[in-house]
Amino acid sequence: MRLGRVFVVAACLCLPRGATGQVPDFSSRLDDATRAAVQPTLDAAARDSLPMRALQSKVLEGLAKNVAPAQIGQVVETLADELRSTRAALRSELRDVPFDEGEIVATASAARQGIGYETILTLWEARSDRQSLEIPVTILSELVRRGVPVTDASALLAHVVRTSVPIQVAAQIPGKFDGASSNGAPPRGALAEALRVLDIPDPPNRPVGVPNR
Repeated sequence: MRLGRVFVVAACLCLPRGATGQVPDFSSRLDDATRAAVQPTLDAAARDSLPMRALQSKVLEGLAKNVAPAQIGQVVETLADELRSTRAALRSELRDVPFDEGEIVATASAARQGIGYETILTLWEARSDRQSLEIPVTILSELVRRGVPVTDASALLAHVVRTSVPIQVAAQIPGKFDGASSNGAPPRGALAEALRVLDIPDPPNRPVGVPNR
């Protein structure tokens, strides 16, 4: 089930704030109508050990945007279903590999962009240690959302993970991409410029027609 467009998170790259734990003072920030609309979903999510912070943040987002309680309840239920399905898919493919709640949230967001699980799994295949892939998967989603072909974005992020590019450097790719795009560069050219500015080595097999560094 896809997340409805009743309200959405800001489109800029806000790297994950952590999916674990609870939003501070969450319950006290709800009115009675919203609490009634979302509590059954949140209770079920807690029983299933889903990422609660992501769900609670979605509730508060709806409140901040003055969305009706019933609509908030519907969107949060849809998000919970997405997180549940995403976790099941990851467990099915990564039977002996641990993954954290942030990775579940990021993978669900990637799937919402139309990125298949088989593409996301290439990042796990590229990983050489237990580093969290929450941020690389989020960057993958952001690049695809900006118009970078999925094959290009996934190859780049697998390269970033495989070569251990510092995550604080990799996190700047979407912003540098935006800067190049604002100067008229097409998606592949903007991506090439972002890598040049950040001094990230070229991925192997760069598509023909993309300028080298």
